[in-house]
Formats: sequence, C-alpha cells, structure tokens
Amino acid sequence: MRIKKVIANSYGEALSRVKSELGDGALILSTRSIKFNKDRDADRCSSLVEITAALDHDSHRETVAAGIGEVGRKEWMPEARGEELRELRSMIASLLTRTDKAKAMGLNEAQLPVYEKLIGRGVNDRVAARMFETIHSREQREEGDPFMGESDIATIMKGAVKCEGPIQLKSGEPKVVALVGPTGAGKTTTIAKLAARFALHQNKKVAMVSLDTYRMGAWEQLEAYGKLMQVQVSLAADRSEFVHVMQEYRDMDVVLVDTMGKSHRDPDYCRQLQRVFEAVPQVETHLVQSATSQESVMSECFKQFGPLGIDRVLFTKLDEAVHFGILFNCSVRHRIPFSYFTTGQSVPEDIEVAAEDKVIRLIFN
Repeated sequence: MRIKKVIANSYGEALSRVKSELGDGALILSTRSIKFNKDRDADRCSSLVEITAALDHDSHRETVAAGIGEVGRKEWMPEARGEELRELRSMIASLLTRTDKAKAMGLNEAQLPVYEKLIGRGVNDRVAARMFETIHSREQREEGDPFMGESDIATIMKGAVKCEGPIQLKSGEPKVVALVGPTGAGKTTTIAKLAARFALHQNKKVAMVSLDTYRMGAWEQLEAYGKLMQVQVSLAADRSEFVHVMQEYRDMDVVLVDTMGKSHRDPDYCRQLQRVFEAVPQVETHLVQSATSQESVMSECFKQFGPLGIDRVLFTKLDEAVHFGILFNCSVRHRIPFSYFTTGQSVPEDIEVAAEDKVIRLIFN
C-alpha cells in the first residue's frame, strides 16, 4: 500500500492529481478544506483542498506497515511526526490484513489481541500506541524474553496509574478538603460518605460546609446527612461567610466543603471558587468525575478547574459505567493521583480508597 497526500486549488484538481499519480484504483482516505485570509481581509477568504489517498500494492506493503520506511517518509509522509504518525498508522491499519495491521501499529501478532481488547475497554488508541512504543523501546534496551501477554501489559499499566491513598488528616489543625466538579457528578453524596468514614468509623470531629446556594435542595440534603451522623453542617454564600464558618470549625479534625456543580463551559465559576479558597490556607481540592462521562467532557473539566490546583481525582458511579479505560487515560494524560472510588448511593458503604489494582481489574475483567 502506498499513501499520497495532495493539496490543490479545488477538489477536482486534487482528485485528478491523485488519479494521475496513484491510478484509478486509489482509495480516498480523507479530505479537508484549508482556509486562509487573503491580505488580512475577512471578506476575501481563499481555500485549498487536501486529499489523502491510498493505493494497495504489494511492493509498498511492508513500508506502509512499518510506517517509517525511507522511501515512504520522503514521498508521502513528510510531515508525519508523533501524534500525526500514530493517527496515520491507525488509519492505515484498518485497511490491512491482521498481520499487516499488527505491523502498522508497531506490534507483533501476539500483541494485537491485547491491543484490540484495550481499545474495546475504552483505552484511547493513541495512549495504547504510546504504551506499546515504550515497551518496544524497553525490549531493545534489555535482554530476555519479548513482551507477549496480557499479564505483562497489565503490569505496565499498573505502573502508570497513580493512587495516593485516603485523605491524610493533620495534627493540631483541621484538614480542609473541597470537592469540585460538574453538575451531577455526585459531590454531595460523596461528601456525606467521606464524613461518615471519618465520624463513624474513625471517631473524628467532622464538619461539612456547603457553598451551593443555587441548586434546589442541595443544602437540605447535606443538612439531613449531618443530622443522621450528628455532624455539624453550615452554609456559606460567599468568601466572608466561608471565613467566618472556618473560624467556628478551627477545632475540627476535618472540614469537607461541598461546591455547586457547574458546566465546564462556565469560565467565571472557577475564579469565584479561587477567591473563596484563598481565604483559607491549604485547601485540598478533589476533582469529582463520573466514570460514565465522555472523555472530551472530562478533559474540559480539567481545564476549567485546573487553576484551582487539583490535588486528587475522585471517580463516582463506577457501578453505572460500562468501560473503564477512561480511568487509565485520565491517569496517563493528567498525572494527578486518584483518591476514592464510589459505586452507589448508600452512605457510607459505597466508597473505597482508590487503588492501582482496582483500575487494572476493572479494565481487564
């Protein structure tokens, strides 16, 4: 197979060049329009057309599958580097036989089933490709049996997941922990579960503070949990009220702060929280994410709440999720430790400390 990228003034011209260089048997892989302003005049916008096409040919198959042949690199992949190269390999792989598909992804045939299983379980294809590239580099440096099985890849993945255990309390001052995240992630119920762990299981002095003055019933829900557990609960509408509440709770072991859920598209909300948290030293921030979320939405949440300084990631609704590769993708891409996992609505039972083994079992089982 040979790949060719053509740029022309129109689709017809680009297609004509593809047929001229690759013949009538060429397969169109993708097309896109490249727009640019002419003389900085928005009303005089010009465009070009880019077509990526492929021709299946036995003499080129080995070069394409490897994705790094000198002839191919010069003729049809002059710009392919890093992520672009991995994306192109993945696109090519879908057109090849099983043997050639493995070569295109940089795998041997024994590794391909593991790769396909990971993708089926929600691991991002580019994350998986980078992982296998790392493994191959390691094999080239070290002697011994080549990497083959699922247990080996599970061990590699476990090393890439970072968990740092439960919330660690301080001596002589309250540990302040704030849960932030999008609407519907389960922050309020999770706050109650954490409060129950500390108050009922560890006999610690616990208080809960709600900053959510907008959502209907949010304060009442937290107050009801507080009465059941005999835990103090307060509402703070702004920065000054938060400071006053924290003064009242200066003798507590832990203060758990519930926040309002907001869309990741709201840029002002994070700045408002920042002003509130700055009034109290050393607030530990846990970003609450639902395991059922789309990965694109999760990435936007990291961008939104990043300015707060996210210390931990807490995943909820594991009992509702179908695939768990998103947990691995999150750990690899953001490198922020996990704190807890929740698996239902029961308080305090449905919460556990996050562990690397748990993430791997969820993905492979």
